[in-house]
Amino acid sequence: MGTGQVNISYKKRRIAYDDSEKLVGQAVRYSTIPYASVISYAAQAANVSEASIVLSMEALFDAMDYFVLNGHMVKIPNLGTFYLSVRMKSAATKEEFIANFYKNFRNLTIRFLPAPELKAKIAKTAINTMVE
Repeated sequence: MGTGQVNISYKKRRIAYDDSEKLVGQAVRYSTIPYASVISYAAQAANVSEASIVLSMEALFDAMDYFVLNGHMVKIPNLGTFYLSVRMKSAATKEEFIANFYKNFRNLTIRFLPAPELKAKIAKTAINTMVE
């Protein structure tokens, strides 16, 4: 696997805190790679059949669902850690927390914390500007 290259462009965005519009940098995303293409690439790289990769991926997805959705953190070497996070309004007391639980609940999201190996690869990624 080679090193990556990221192109950076800009977009005009409204900045809420001072109600202004400024240029904000963003990574250019060219396309969404189809799952079948990822499977094909992985099968070639591992020198195994695509069917084996599909079965392995399905088993991984099932394990991720089971563990993460039951409150565990799942660490995948060289990639990172997946876990659930909740956003709620604060409460002054336990009683207030319990009484207003559903009212104060905002959302439940899955989080991803990149592994140090992945962070190191990102740090070495070439960056090009698309700004003219």
